[in-house]
Amino acid sequence: MKNTHRADFESFSFSDDIMSAIKEMGFERPTDIQLKTIPAVLEGKDVLARADTGSGKTAAFALPLLDSMSNENIYSRIGRDQRFDGANRAASNCVQILVLVPTRELAIQVAEVFSQLSKNIVPEIKCQSVYGGVKINPQMMALRGGADVLVATPGRLLDLVEQNAIKFNQIKALVIDEVDRLMKGDFQEEIDKISKLLPNKRQNMMFTATFPESISRLVREVLNEPEIINMDEFVDELEIEQRVITVNHHQKNDLLAHLLDNNAWEQVLIFCSAKRTCDNLVKKLEKRGIDAVAMHSNKHQSARVSALKKFKDSEIRILIATDVAARGIDIKQLPCVINYDLPRSPNDYVHRVGRTGRAGEKGHVISLIAHHEYQHFSVIERYNGLNLEREEIKGFEVDDVAPPMPRKSPKKKKPRLSKKQKAVQAAEKAPVKEKVEREVVEAVEKSEPAAKDVPAVNAHIWGGK
Repeated sequence: MKNTHRADFESFSFSDDIMSAIKEMGFERPTDIQLKTIPAVLEGKDVLARADTGSGKTAAFALPLLDSMSNENIYSRIGRDQRFDGANRAASNCVQILVLVPTRELAIQVAEVFSQLSKNIVPEIKCQSVYGGVKINPQMMALRGGADVLVATPGRLLDLVEQNAIKFNQIKALVIDEVDRLMKGDFQEEIDKISKLLPNKRQNMMFTATFPESISRLVREVLNEPEIINMDEFVDELEIEQRVITVNHHQKNDLLAHLLDNNAWEQVLIFCSAKRTCDNLVKKLEKRGIDAVAMHSNKHQSARVSALKKFKDSEIRILIATDVAARGIDIKQLPCVINYDLPRSPNDYVHRVGRTGRAGEKGHVISLIAHHEYQHFSVIERYNGLNLEREEIKGFEVDDVAPPMPRKSPKKKKPRLSKKQKAVQAAEKAPVKEKVEREVVEAVEKSEPAAKDVPAVNAHIWGGK
C-alpha cells in the first residue's frame, strides 16, 4: 500500500537561498528519488542510486550540494558536518564539485540546473560545463578563475588535464551520472584515469538507470560504505504504455509515416541505431511532407544545441536521434518515443523508455521490429523482465517468411602499397606535375605585361620614377 503522505522541501532545512530558487523553478514536492537521496547527501554519505531518467535525480544531488555551499550556513544549528565554506570559493583552475556525464547535451542540461538552483546564492556560485566538439581555449579561459561546479564529459576533462588547465586538489564531491553508460567502451578507461587523479577525501555519488555487472568494480573502488537507493519499488507508478509492432523491413518507413500522420502526438522522439540512418530517415519523411530534424555526434555542436532547444520549445515536432545524442534530452511532457531501430544494448532500451512518461506524465513507447529483429527484442524483454504483445497494423501486415534484405554495395578498398610502390608512383606523377606547373607559369606570363612596363607600387617612396 502506498504512503500518501509526502514530505515537502521545507523538511530538508534548506537555506532561504535554495528555497527561493526551488519555488521559482516551480518545484512543489520532492520526487521519490529526491526524498531518499537528499538526506543521505546532506549527511555527507556516499550514494549509489538507481533511478529512471525523468525522476528528478539531477536536483536530488544538486540541491543538497548547493545548499552546503550557501553563504547562509545553517550547519551549526542542525548538526551537519561543514564540508564547504560558503564564503570561500574555488581557487584559480580549481573545482569544488565535479559531475561526470556521458554526453555534451547532458553536460549542458545538468549545468543549467545547477545555475538555476544557485542563482540566489551570494557570493555567486560559478557553474561551468566542458565537453568535446567545440574549441578548448574558451573552456580553458573560463576555468582560470576556478569553478565551484564543473560538469564535464570524461574525454574533454582529460584534455584539460593535459593542458594543465584544471586542478583537483580542492574537490570535495564527485558525482558520476549515468554510470552504466560511462562504464562502456572508451569511457571506462577515461573514468579510471580520472578517479586516480582525484583526492581520496571526498564525497562520492553515482546515479544509474540500470545495475549492470560492468559498474561493480568502479562501485567497489570509488564508493565508501554507500547508501544504496534502488527505486525499483516505484516502477509501478510509471504510466508508460509499451507497444511492439511487427512489420516487414521494407515497409518501416511507410508504417512510421502512417503512425505520425494518424496520431495526434505533439512531439515524437525517434531512435535510430546509426547516424546515417537518422539522416536518411529525415530525407524520406520530408519526401512525404513530414518535417523532422536529425541529431547525432556527426552534427556540429551548435546544430545539436539548436535542434535540442527547438525540440524543447516545441518548435520541432519530430526529432530523430541516436542513443548517445539523446542522453541529454529531458522533455517533461514528451508523449511518444518510437524505436525505429532497436538499441544494441538492453540497458539502452531502459534509457529510451525513460525519455517519455517523465515526472508522472503518461507516455507511449512503440518499437517497430522486422523479422531480423525478433530474436534481439526477445533478449531485451528477458533482460528487462518484459513480455509485450506483438501487434500488426492493418495494411502493414508482416509476411510469414522474411522478405530478402537489400544488399549493401561493397566498399571499394584502396590497394595497400609498399614504400617502394609509393616511391615509383610519386616518381611517375612528378614529370606531369612539373609540366602542369610550367604551363601555368607560361600562361600567366603571356597574359600579363612585362615587369618593366609596370610602375612599382609607391615608387616615389623608394626613389623610383
